[in-house]
Amino acid sequence: MVRALSPAISDHRAMRVLASLTAYNRVQGTIELVDAAKHVQEVLLEEAGDSLEVELVKFGGTNVPDWVSSPTGWAIHEARVKVEGGQELTLESHPTLAAAHSPPGSAEAEAIVIDRYWWRPESYSSAKGKVVVSPGDPYIVYRLAGDAGAAAVAFYSESAPPDAVPYKSLFLSRGEAANGSLPAVSIPRSMVEPLRHGRRLSVVVDSDVRRDPGFPIVIAWLGDKDGKGPAAMAHVCHPTPGANDNGSGSASLVEAAVALSRLIDRGQLPQPEATVRFVWVPEYTGSAVALTKTLKGQVTQLLNFDMVGVEPGGGNGPLRVVASSLSALGQADAALQEAAETSAELLGFDSLRLVPYEGGSDHDVASALGIPSAMLNGWPDVNYHTDIDDLDSVSRRMLRLSSLIASSSLYILAKSPPDPTAFRSRLVSTLSRRHYLNGDQVAASLAASLMSRALGLQEASAPPEGWPPKVDTVVKVKPPMIEGPRVIARRSLDAAIRVEELLATSGPMASTVYLREGLMLAAPERPLGEVVALLAAEYGTASVSAERLTELVNLLADVKLLELG
Repeated sequence: MVRALSPAISDHRAMRVLASLTAYNRVQGTIELVDAAKHVQEVLLEEAGDSLEVELVKFGGTNVPDWVSSPTGWAIHEARVKVEGGQELTLESHPTLAAAHSPPGSAEAEAIVIDRYWWRPESYSSAKGKVVVSPGDPYIVYRLAGDAGAAAVAFYSESAPPDAVPYKSLFLSRGEAANGSLPAVSIPRSMVEPLRHGRRLSVVVDSDVRRDPGFPIVIAWLGDKDGKGPAAMAHVCHPTPGANDNGSGSASLVEAAVALSRLIDRGQLPQPEATVRFVWVPEYTGSAVALTKTLKGQVTQLLNFDMVGVEPGGGNGPLRVVASSLSALGQADAALQEAAETSAELLGFDSLRLVPYEGGSDHDVASALGIPSAMLNGWPDVNYHTDIDDLDSVSRRMLRLSSLIASSSLYILAKSPPDPTAFRSRLVSTLSRRHYLNGDQVAASLAASLMSRALGLQEASAPPEGWPPKVDTVVKVKPPMIEGPRVIARRSLDAAIRVEELLATSGPMASTVYLREGLMLAAPERPLGEVVALLAAEYGTASVSAERLTELVNLLADVKLLELG
């Protein structure tokens, strides 16, 4: 089947689609995101086989579930940043210069750099009338800077290349943006050091905050429109250029839909009885609406394609099969792993890796709703969320590989879904081996015992002494997921600040461990001690603390985001 699909994949066509998408400033809440979605629809109507049906639907921000942040409508016209006696940046040269959803405004004032303890209100005690410069969570920093009377905010990224301007998004609600007067921009890391020495910073943002023009979802399908079956998804949003994130996933999905529909039309592949869907969405807002409303009950398994176009090496990481949450492992994981390995072998690609669930994209939404959802993703990416995530960072070979994986894994799921038991065993053995190599024998033993038992594997053994910890608290009621601290902040800024401190002091995987997988595993009647043990089996004992998880759920219970039993 993979061999049948391979000659039908056109990396040239995929690159043309990608090049077109990079021309749109695809920030959520903008008309250009709608235009980009219309372009995807037009390409499918022109290029795909007759068996593929295509529809574009739009929804308003008020339709988004309250466990996901929906931003205001927004249009950016001009942005400028200038350091006193030094560098000047413009929107024309740096399309990520204005922080997405920033209200209009201007300021020229002394800068104050707040990098350590950016989540603490006391760090902003001398920020009045100044430009706050910070690498922290944009929404939380923006709120704290505004409360302190700052003149403007400038964000930077500690991990981006020094001269790259990062993409930062406030995700302000329409009311917050309309009532705000604090302009927000992004600046390169190289600009920060002069600002530590008392230089003034000039900031100009010319933008419109308006009713959103509608958030687009493009749905293409093979089979019965109302039938059930697997789906492949990619988020089509992010500012221009956004070539790898996520023009690459979106273009690969377009190519997969074209190739698969053409082969079915020619009779080279039989059409599955299950309905096969391809879905393009705004990240989180669109997947939440698609899976709870537009396609509610119709998607049985989900494959997510996010950042799949960059060659490994030079600081860029491998192409990864990211497993579903342990709470929703299924056939999607097995199909994606099988298709990825077969496709990589066929095309001579040798940098593929299987990793446990990791949060940060639309597979989170599906897993939280109990839909098995594996992701194909290249990580890390040195140009991630910057203005230099351009076409020259993406290769045609990677687009060809990811398109082949997308089409073949989806077809496998629809036509002959594999038994997930073998994949579960493989995940357990992979994690056990990695823990042993890292010297974490407790985590390796937990993977072979409690994780195996939770996944229904027969070879489960006894857990090590003292595991799981004796924490009997259970979560009784919770939302499917909490997209991020800004959702918490809209209930209580104080609670969000404490959550930010917990995450900032808990290691690089803290958001996945505590705010994603931890809450997904905290099903009713599962004590938090058992959740902690499963998290340790996935991510290692150094990555999880029973005390921190307990503190997190208590904080969320205090602001009524969940209820404890």
